[in-house]
Amino acid sequence: MPEIIGKFIELGVGVEKVRGTAQLTAEKWFKKITASIVEKSEKKDDESTMNVLSDSLNTRVVKKWIEGDLEGNAHADAIGYLLYNLYGAVASVNVSGSVYTHTFTLANSIEHASLTLFAKDGAVQQLSYDNCMISTLELTAVVDDYVKFTASFMGKASNSNSDTPSYDTEYDFIGKDVTVKFADTEAGLVGATALCAKELSINFDTGLINDFCLGSYTPNDLYNAKMAIEGEFTLNYDDNTFKDLYLADTNKYMEITIQGAADIGGGNNPKIVILLNQVQIKEWTREGGNDELITQPISFKAFYNETDSQQSKITLTNLTTEYSTPISD
Repeated sequence: MPEIIGKFIELGVGVEKVRGTAQLTAEKWFKKITASIVEKSEKKDDESTMNVLSDSLNTRVVKKWIEGDLEGNAHADAIGYLLYNLYGAVASVNVSGSVYTHTFTLANSIEHASLTLFAKDGAVQQLSYDNCMISTLELTAVVDDYVKFTASFMGKASNSNSDTPSYDTEYDFIGKDVTVKFADTEAGLVGATALCAKELSINFDTGLINDFCLGSYTPNDLYNAKMAIEGEFTLNYDDNTFKDLYLADTNKYMEITIQGAADIGGGNNPKIVILLNQVQIKEWTREGGNDELITQPISFKAFYNETDSQQSKITLTNLTTEYSTPISD
């Protein structure tokens, strides 16, 4: 069997009709950078003794599951499958022609829609992984590169699969496309001045619970137990606005807009808008040498806003019709 390189590893995704039952066909194949999602096992050594110095007699598999990461450029259509799994609820509206907006809001449930992941490792093997859930999703942006994502997954079991990978036109984003705003109110974000951010990262953590039961190697299910949203950005140090926010208990609205330049129809652009309804600055400092610009690395965390009944929402504009209905195999 021929050896393969990382470029020959392909990964697709599909929303499951029945939780924990693998779909046969992927809805989207990712143009990825790396994909390291694999089958995992936990082994337990037999520590019994029989009058010999050897430390153990045997080992046995006690658990099996799926785990790993997918990394790539953030593409306007593919990212929606990750956001649907992350948030659990989506409302899709036709804007014009083939352009749709999708508003992702947090479903107050520990069973968000599960995914089947499709893994084709060149000519070595082709599998699907059922009951997959995101444990963390990170978006990162810097001034001289593409906007990237890293999604960490866990899943239940592997299945044989023969779906043929295929790739659609995708729309990416670069650092130029990203703006970051803060305001006292949501309405105030419209007229707020965008920060001169040098880099940005935002991380979503679902507190994923991998739930095993007696009588089975594989998990009974995987549950998203929370939604924690934290991030960091860096500014030049030219005033004390964020130092003062760090030293106080002040809440702000924060909006991250990622808008590409391509016209996808009717003058609309591919776009991701992340609204955080209540943000506090968690960490602040300044740094830099004698011959460098002094910068201020800033860490933030999103909290639940009782007035809005919401911690966050994400609005995605692209050419995908909807995300919540699994395809028919």
